[in-house]
Amino acid sequence: MHDPVYETLQLEIISVIESLNQLRESPDYELCQLSGQKAGVLDELASERARLLDQESSELEKQAERLAAEIKELNGEAALGIS
Repeated sequence: MHDPVYETLQLEIISVIESLNQLRESPDYELCQLSGQKAGVLDELASERARLLDQESSELEKQAERLAAEIKELNGEAALGIS
């Protein structure tokens, strides 16, 4: 029969190994590894993300303007009793 402390340690070791495997599979870990291997990678990724967000924001502003114009048009038709 095994010592309970030994069994507890074995279970804890397995748990830690599983946690490490999950960590290594995560995108955050990959990003951390990349940033350690290539200086400036975080700045590059941040710049690209900012560019994409600016582009998306611009597209959403245009969509909002189109929808506002459409709403204004529909409200004008409703005021005139046009359906």
